[in-house]
Amino acid sequence: MIARLDRLGPAKELAQIGAAIGRELSHPLLAAVVRKPEAELQTALDRLIGAGLLLQQGSAPYATYFFKHALVRDAAYSTLLRERRRTLHARIAETLESQFAEISENQPELLARHCTEAGQIEKAAALWGKAGLRSAQRSALVEAAEQLRRSLDHIATLTPPSALRREEIKLQVALITPLLHVRG
Repeated sequence: MIARLDRLGPAKELAQIGAAIGRELSHPLLAAVVRKPEAELQTALDRLIGAGLLLQQGSAPYATYFFKHALVRDAAYSTLLRERRRTLHARIAETLESQFAEISENQPELLARHCTEAGQIEKAAALWGKAGLRSAQRSALVEAAEQLRRSLDHIATLTPPSALRREEIKLQVALITPLLHVRG
């Protein structure tokens, strides 16, 4: 699989960026993160689609792309060096916040994941907490428990006197209801 990616030349970088973004890649988000001319982006996308690594739904600039298989995504992601991976997740998080505010607001868990991978622990903790509280309000208790736990785990790694340390008790209390329903 990695050999197939290596043969794609510049399209390999696009596959890596796409793998960092996630399973589903909207054309506008991909274009904003890649920061290349549209023609160059489209050429790389066509190459990935032609190689059978990506599937396209719709047409650019409103297309959505999917990795044909999770193994393809995993292979592309595994070829990223740790520092490049962190930098890429930081760029994705910054792009989501600055250009896709509706996604950031409605899917804080997505932004939290990228902040976590970027090493932005305090920001990730706040976002996981927000995501957990939203999930609890929607009665998505399994997700709420997981997200609140991630927030608390991140907060535990922060050195006092982080403002989030004060939020820790609120999040622990919020975690009680999902855990009671999920674990009994």
